[in-house]
Amino acid sequence: MIKVKRLYLRNMNIKWKLTLWAAVLMLLLFLSYNLLQFTVIQNWVNNHEKEIIRNNMDEVVAYLQDFEPGSDLTDSGDYLKILNERYQLIRIVDGNDSPILTISDKVPEHWVQPKYVASEELLEISPGGDTLLIYRQPLEISGFSGSVEIVRNLENFESLINLITTLFIITGFVAIILSLIGGRLISFQLLNPINSMIRTMRRIRENGLKERVQISDQQDEMTELSLMFNELMDSLEQSFRQQQQFIEDASHELKTPLSIIHGHLSMIKRWGKDDPEVLNRSIQLSLNETNRLIQMVSELLILTRANHSAAIAEYAPENIRVKQVIGEIIENFKFVNPEFRMLTRLEISDDCVLPVQKNHFQQMMIIILDNAMKYTRDQKEIRVSAAMETGLLAISVMDYGMGIPEDELYLVTNRFYRVDKARSRKHGGNGLGLAIAKRLMEGYAGELQIDSVYGEWTKVTLRFPYKNEPAAGSGKEV
Repeated sequence: MIKVKRLYLRNMNIKWKLTLWAAVLMLLLFLSYNLLQFTVIQNWVNNHEKEIIRNNMDEVVAYLQDFEPGSDLTDSGDYLKILNERYQLIRIVDGNDSPILTISDKVPEHWVQPKYVASEELLEISPGGDTLLIYRQPLEISGFSGSVEIVRNLENFESLINLITTLFIITGFVAIILSLIGGRLISFQLLNPINSMIRTMRRIRENGLKERVQISDQQDEMTELSLMFNELMDSLEQSFRQQQQFIEDASHELKTPLSIIHGHLSMIKRWGKDDPEVLNRSIQLSLNETNRLIQMVSELLILTRANHSAAIAEYAPENIRVKQVIGEIIENFKFVNPEFRMLTRLEISDDCVLPVQKNHFQQMMIIILDNAMKYTRDQKEIRVSAAMETGLLAISVMDYGMGIPEDELYLVTNRFYRVDKARSRKHGGNGLGLAIAKRLMEGYAGELQIDSVYGEWTKVTLRFPYKNEPAAGSGKEV
């Protein structure tokens, strides 16, 4: 049975769990407060009754001690009637437990047997269901040795306690109802943003990723949760959009070489195998397209790895000498492309090092230099510079080619994007180089910046975080 209850509570939805927990908490607080209040009132009334009976005893004893020696104590009855209060009994008892004088107001004498005491005595008894407070005190006067009894019926006290108890029971039931209502309101207020998120998720499932959670004016944790959810959905929508664009671009890029290869193979199958010249030409063109496909797939693989900075972290860090590596790359480009004039201005020392993989650094520089040469027009001149900035090492490559329109600058690092698609195809570009360089720079917490004036020049800058800045070098153009 206990397991069934636990399972039921575990499977209960959060709304009712919050309602029940809030109701139980509010009810416990209310009951604890009422119990404390009841205890305080009960003790206060009880102590008050004891104080009253002691005061009455002091007055009675003081009056009796003023009697003249040899006087009859029964003569004090008239005055004791005046001193006596409602629901109270005053009795004088001799040393043989025999009553000498009894004054009573609605307290039957048989409820309490007369008793002589040699010392003060205070006790409570409950004969017939009524609570009686009995106070006895010895009385020693000239010619008499006995005791005085005062019996006080606590009927008023019990009536008050019963009234308070009834009031507490009634308010307890009201508290249960109010605590359930309050718990329901609290759960509604707490879960309203979550319910809004659930409704938004349902709309997202039905209508797509454009739905967002409405942000309230309250600045609390739920508002922060809603903001984080909207940011997550923005990132998710962007990722899906990029993925869709990537699939479309990849499909488009892969379709052309595959169609060319298919066309040549079909031609060879039909009649080209009988013509050696056509056969060799078709095989060569098919091999060219196959190589382009291999290069494209290789670049896509590099780009996929570069998308995850953790993949870069898998490599052991290297401290490369920047000036030396740049010199090697430029020397290779001069050898392969002697028609270009390469101008360098490296305002860094020979000891300037970067904690990056050498092959990554070479790959980024080769991508940028290769693009600069592809899109250079008449002025075959490329400027390479390096300088220290505040906490950064900036390496720039500038060409004087076709340039990039201002409204397309932010697009050139997207996969497969080309400013001039016809020229790119002519030079064998796939539109993946700058995307790879950007992802690699992000993996090293760096920045790739592109500035350009369309038809005049383009400048690509790599900025690496740099902590220890060495002294600057001579930096003359060569």
